[in-house]
Amino acid sequence: MHYNSSVSLLRAYVDAVCAPEMRPGREYQYLREACYAGLLGVGYISPNPAVGALLVRDNEVVARGVHRTCGKEHAEAEALARAKERAQGAHLYLGLEPCTHQGKQPPCTDAVIRSGVTRVIYAGDDPDPRTCRHAKPVLAAAGIDVRGPLLPRAMARLNDAFYYRQSGGGLFATLKLALSLDGRLALAGGDSQWISGKAAQGYAHYLRQSYDAVLVGAGTVRTDNPRLTVRKALLRQFLGTDADYIRLRHPVRVAVDPEFSLLEHAESAGGELEPPPWNLFSAPVERRKELPWLVLVGSRGRAPAGKRLPPGVELVETACGSDGHFEYPQVWEQLQALGITSVLIEGGERVAQSVLAQRAFVRFDAIVAPLLLGRDARGFSPELELLRVEDGLHLEDVLSLPLGRDTLVSGYAGSFIDGTLRRMPQR
Repeated sequence: MHYNSSVSLLRAYVDAVCAPEMRPGREYQYLREACYAGLLGVGYISPNPAVGALLVRDNEVVARGVHRTCGKEHAEAEALARAKERAQGAHLYLGLEPCTHQGKQPPCTDAVIRSGVTRVIYAGDDPDPRTCRHAKPVLAAAGIDVRGPLLPRAMARLNDAFYYRQSGGGLFATLKLALSLDGRLALAGGDSQWISGKAAQGYAHYLRQSYDAVLVGAGTVRTDNPRLTVRKALLRQFLGTDADYIRLRHPVRVAVDPEFSLLEHAESAGGELEPPPWNLFSAPVERRKELPWLVLVGSRGRAPAGKRLPPGVELVETACGSDGHFEYPQVWEQLQALGITSVLIEGGERVAQSVLAQRAFVRFDAIVAPLLLGRDARGFSPELELLRVEDGLHLEDVLSLPLGRDTLVSGYAGSFIDGTLRRMPQR
């Protein structure tokens, strides 16, 4: 298994994230490659992190491993199993330090010690308090040379949702918007297809693959009739041929619908919603079976009585103001109760304004296209009633990256990375 696509924009993303901490030499290059490999395992690993592993002997990669399914084999265990006797005397490069505790899998440090590996190099400490900073003394006691963390900030960013939860946060919410250069989401009539180009659309589909759920408003459902799925053809626009290593998984669809009006013409028959007036009512095959596949969020007391719904469809009732805006922190708590740990917010206008006004997001991804839509087009920013520019909603740890003709600008609400690393247990 060799990831070698020269057109993977994900690789460019990883390079940009790792760049501030990179140092000369092959050691850092192998470590960056392990970080990249781990990101090809997203889809079925949540709430676990994306972790990759490389075994290198005599400057040759002899095996790779990727964590692909929560509860199943970890990346280092897969790499060691692939390498077999070639692990003897090899160096092991990892995204996260090996776990030292017994969970659904045995401690990875045990497998590393048995393998004959002589050196372990890792990017970031594992924020899970059961194993955080435990690996180094355990491996050192077995005579294994250990170096790390060498890319701690990069690993925290590449696994931000995992680090956020482990440091005491709840559901990880990312607001992702495709915008014109003048900050517009759509034309006055609602048309927004397509503001961003194919590469940026591929990035959006990779995010859908990575997050537990994707959320839109009922207005977006009616206007665009989105499928909210992950499509391999668009993944290739972002990943190149490395998209073939992705095990496709569609996210939970969440529609914000104050009056539950999307259900008016839907009835359950044979386990499906018939007829499906909107694409999101067709159940996807490739999904996490332990999670719902559709969640409709509406006002408390507005759920229709007697409506027959198939397994996997949930109605969430929560507080909603007279203006039709939800209290999104409450929505996040209710989604968490369903097993959802991360949500990608794709709009539209009212949802984006509410989430921004309530500061109900951790990360903000803006994909900016080089076009102007005009003052009459629809914007996304709420009225913040600021008196000074310095009081504006600042993003921290901002990353900018070209995505074909467009530009990704990604940052966090507050000092997410510094705060997360600071709160990790000390040993």
